[in-house]
Parts: sequence; structure tokens; C-alpha cells
Amino acid sequence: MTIPHRRWPLFLAAAVVLSGLSLPAGADQANVAELLRFGTEMARGGNWREAKFRWEQALRQDPNDARLLNNLAIAEEALGAPERARARYDQAVAADQRDSRIQENAVRSSLFWGSAAGTGAAAAPAAGTSTEALKKKGRDVVEIAVALPLPPRLKLDGVKTVLVASFLVNDSALVDVNREMVRFLRNEFRKHTPFEIQPVMPPPAVPEQTLDDMAKNAAFFKWLGHEHGSDVIVTGAMHYSKRDASGFEDVDIVSETTGQRVRRSLFVEQEEFTFELDVLYFRGASGELLFRDRLRRQAVFRGMANDPISAFYELGNSIAGDVLSVIASRNRTDVRLLFKG
Repeated sequence: MTIPHRRWPLFLAAAVVLSGLSLPAGADQANVAELLRFGTEMARGGNWREAKFRWEQALRQDPNDARLLNNLAIAEEALGAPERARARYDQAVAADQRDSRIQENAVRSSLFWGSAAGTGAAAAPAAGTSTEALKKKGRDVVEIAVALPLPPRLKLDGVKTVLVASFLVNDSALVDVNREMVRFLRNEFRKHTPFEIQPVMPPPAVPEQTLDDMAKNAAFFKWLGHEHGSDVIVTGAMHYSKRDASGFEDVDIVSETTGQRVRRSLFVEQEEFTFELDVLYFRGASGELLFRDRLRRQAVFRGMANDPISAFYELGNSIAGDVLSVIASRNRTDVRLLFKG
């Protein structure tokens, strides 16, 4: 039979459809496996949106594939959607209740996001799950450290301006504690938040009162917020100190005579710096206390002539993440198991 030339496109289209219908059943599974593998490669490179797209394509071909549901749950976590992740984990566990690796991921996710939300949610591990699931993961999965985006601990909708006021500080011959504290916080907020950090100099003074009384002094902080047009005011108390921490320590040395390693007790000169910070966050419009946090760090440095400014900023950097977490989103890493096919 001769097919008219003008009907060739229709004939070819029909042939494509018929050929698709006649594909062997194993072809779909091969395609699912390839999408699963490719998505996992994308995820390992940090491209979670592309990975999610590929796994969703595969899921349309096999809606009950527990591996795909598990991977999609992790992708939702990485993209900052813990509620959608929880729903995917529920589907994955229901699809394969025997795979302890999926259950382990679900438990770790529940613990992580419960802790991040401050709910204290400590879900009990499902029966048969433990860290052994991570050790005995098998060749069809890959362990991956996932950077999970956490929201700020405070909801700051509508906030544009942040004022770092003075801090109540101890008298110190080491550094100007108030000046360095205000400078440090302003720099951190400016680098890591989208807010306008108000450059008010000198930083506004706060009442000389106990922190408990300051926390209740809404009238003052409402006035301060109105005076400078501040949406949020940050202040508190800071104590910075140094002490001689020299003493005898057991150290391993190599004997010049025998060449053997021996333990000796030697006198070691060193200094301990202590950094204690109480931070209060107030709403400028009403003066109400929004959040209060207390942070304490210590560090020991060898020798007796350590630079107190360098020690101050080293200790400050160690608490920067905790301070920023109140008003800025941040990433925290947790381990998950991805199926790779």
C-alpha cells in the first residue's frame, strides 16, 4: 500500500505511539533506575532542585517506589520544606516497612526538625532502627551530609532596621568591652542578615539596671525605637575576663638518650579567657522583649602575653552562629541515606 506523501507526518506519529505502547515492561523500570541514579548524582553535587525534578519524573512511572519517596523526602528537607518531607517519609515507610534505612532517615529527620523548632520533639526510634542502619547501609545507598536550612528563631516579618545599643559591661583593662561587642555584633549582622544595621554612634546607652529589670523596661525601649526608627533593638550584658591558668601538665617527650617516648610532668604557662554574653532583643514599636539568650565560652592559650583583642574575637566567632540564629536563617548539616539505584 502506498501512503500519500501528505499523510506521512500522521503515519509517523501513529507509529511512535504504537511503538511506545509495545515497549516491554522492563523498559519502564530501566528508565526509573536511570532517573534515580541521575537524581542522586545531582543531589551529591548540591543540585537538589534538579534531583527532585528527576525523582518526581520517575515517581510518576512507579508511585509506590519507596526509594524514590525516601529520596524526595530528603530533597524536601534540603529545600527547606520539613512538612512536605514528613509526608514523603510517611509514604516511604508505608511503601516498604521492612527497610530500616528509610525508617532511620525518618527518625533522624523528626529529631532534627523537632530540635530546630525548639519543640523538644524527640521521636522514639522505630522498632529495629538504630545507628547500625547507617553502618550496614548496603551498596544501593550512599551516605550524604545534607545542609539543611533552618529559619530564624524569631519571626521578624516586616523588620527592616536593627539597632545594636550599648551593653552593660565589666570594667576591664584588657579591651573596651562595650565598643568591641557593639562593633562585633554590627559586623556580623551586616554580613549575614538582610536588615539595615543602624550606624548610630556612639551606641545609645541603656539603663544601669539588672537584666531582669531591663527586660521589663518596655517604656524605655519603645522610646529608643521611636527615637531612632528601629524595628528591633539588641542589647544586654557582657563580661570579658582573663586569668592565669598555668600549671603542671603531663606531656609526652622523646628521650634524647634512649629515643623512647616518655611521659613527664612539666610546668606550662597559659592564660584562660572567658566570654560571657547575655543578649536581649526588643521590638522597637512596643518595647516588648522578644527573645533572651545567654552564651558562655572559654579558651586557654599558651604563654603569658596573648593578645586580648585576638582572644576576644576568637571567642566571639565561636558564638556568632548562636547569636545570628535568632534573626537570620542558617544551615546545619545532618546525615541522610540516599538510594542510588
